[in-house]
Amino acid sequence: MKKSKYKVLSHTADLRLEVYGETLEELFKNAAEALADILSTKDAGVGDGGLEKVKVESLNKNTLLVDFLNEILAKSHINKKIYKISNIKIQISNGKNIAETELIGCPVEGFDEDIKAATYHEVDIKQKDGIWQTKLILDI
Repeated sequence: MKKSKYKVLSHTADLRLEVYGETLEELFKNAAEALADILSTKDAGVGDGGLEKVKVESLNKNTLLVDFLNEILAKSHINKKIYKISNIKIQISNGKNIAETELIGCPVEGFDEDIKAATYHEVDIKQKDGIWQTKLILDI
């Protein structure tokens, strides 16, 4: 049975999630999808036709995920869009930790939740029973 993409966990002040993926790429994609879902619960419709490329390099896979989400979040606030992942490539080898993706922007009137940042707190990407998973805390 396939696990869900993510679930919201209880937290006193911020938004706490647990994110899953069958691959590391799917984990990153599901985390970005959770971010988009939380930013806007309304259907944003189709993208505006343009693809935006994002490339993030970081120290390890944990910081890579947070930096990746914060890059998408910054674009969301600047462009007033939520983003869907078109495709994604993760490279974790030989000291390189790179995430490259193409984003499809979907314009929105406003955001339902004011997410300030994804934080490094509790991020610990692990594979358990063949499923990649981590917890995420979003500063709201």
